[in-house]
Amino acid sequence: MSEPSSNKRNYTILLSIVFVGIGSWKLYDKFVQDKEVDSYQWILAAGLVVFGAYQLIGLKKK
Repeated sequence: MSEPSSNKRNYTILLSIVFVGIGSWKLYDKFVQDKEVDSYQWILAAGLVVFGAYQLIGLKKK
C-alpha cells in the first residue's frame, strides 16, 4: 500500500533535481559565462532553483 506514496516521492525528487539543474544551468550562463540571458529567464531560473531546493528540503524533513 505504500507504493503509490513511494512513486510520488520518487517523482517529486526527480522533478526537484531537474528544476535545480535547469535553473542552475541558466544562472551559470548568466553570471559565470557572461552570456546574454533575458531578465525573465534568469529570474525564472532562480525561482526554479529555490522551488526545487524547497521541495528537496521538505522531502528530507518527512
